[in-house]
Amino acid sequence: MNLTTTFPIPTAPALMNHQSKVLAMGSCFAASMGSRLSKLPLEVMTQPFGTLFHPFAITRALSGEVSEDLYEHGGYFLHPDYHSVFTSNSSADLVEDIRSVANEVSIFTTSLDFLILTWGTSFSYFDKHLNKTVANCHKMPADRFEKRLSTVDEIVSHFCSLLSTLPATTQVVVTISPVRHTKDGMTENQVSKSTLRVAAEIISKQFENVHYFPAYEIMLDELRDYRFYEADMIHPNQQAQDYIWERFVSSYFDPELQSIRKRWDSIYRTLAHKPHPAKLIDHRRVLEVLLAELNTEKYQEIDTCKIAEYVAHEIKNTYI
Repeated sequence: MNLTTTFPIPTAPALMNHQSKVLAMGSCFAASMGSRLSKLPLEVMTQPFGTLFHPFAITRALSGEVSEDLYEHGGYFLHPDYHSVFTSNSSADLVEDIRSVANEVSIFTTSLDFLILTWGTSFSYFDKHLNKTVANCHKMPADRFEKRLSTVDEIVSHFCSLLSTLPATTQVVVTISPVRHTKDGMTENQVSKSTLRVAAEIISKQFENVHYFPAYEIMLDELRDYRFYEADMIHPNQQAQDYIWERFVSSYFDPELQSIRKRWDSIYRTLAHKPHPAKLIDHRRVLEVLLAELNTEKYQEIDTCKIAEYVAHEIKNTYI
């Protein structure tokens, strides 16, 4: 008996290996995927500009051009093109902070292997005072903005301008966030997601280095049940994120990276274990064996620095 509708996801034409350089940007779903990738021996940058929902916002952030258009709210300055993680009581400091991050991202993308983009919505907000579309309204007066639904052609055009700035070897993985934007309205959310999906289909067919990963379809079809959502009935819960992650790993990791990932998962489970005080010495010995293993020739060509640091830190904690 089948209790869910499953569908095959083909192996990606270009696979990640343990030396891949990855940038994940977009909605909060990109943060979930990026945080998992960052635990592996990959060079990963996740959400450097904070959460960005609209394709235009992502393209603008990756352009490296930082305007000096700012909002002031409660004595603090915020930038309409970026998330509120960028906040300062000095307008000059805020712009400088963002430009510093933009420069780091620009350098990172010059040798980028994979760019993972998660689009969240087709709806954008046009600031009538600044005469431009913004990424974040930052709780400014509502009458200042005009809500607009971007067209497929507009989204494709913006993406093409972004693609022209990336190395030709960069593989771009586009996903549609499974997070439902119910505040837009249920029917409006479907129109928004459908617009993104059609745009993603066009660019994935138009460019050989652009691929679509069906996170949205997995959530709606394979996980068609509210038990896979958080209490807000909007965000995928941990179980759903784990399931989608497994599908991504199967499609985008090469065999060696899949093997490493399984071993790393085992190590992280050991690190998460909280031993009884009477078993503390035994637990420390296990960790010491793990640390020694990570320094053997078996992992000589793999960057074990991140996970070895976690193990060493936990060993230190067992002496407290």
